[in-house]
Amino acid sequence: MPEGESDTAIAENCTDHFLDKINKIRDALASFEKYTPDHKEVPCFGMFEELTQDEVKKIINHLHTKSCELDGLQQEY
Repeated sequence: MPEGESDTAIAENCTDHFLDKINKIRDALASFEKYTPDHKEVPCFGMFEELTQDEVKKIINHLHTKSCELDGLQQEY
């Protein structure tokens, strides 16, 4: 930390630095046309099909493992 400056002054200088960066980025982007994404139709689910326990187990067993052996919820089926 810089010597001779209070913690408050250091925090304010840091804040000013990042606010200045944000303002410069905003100014640079001001000349760009505002982006509007294309509209996409998204289907809605009207009903769900009930699955059996075996179907659910099969789906779960085909998922990639995203945990480790220390995970208390991990189980083998």
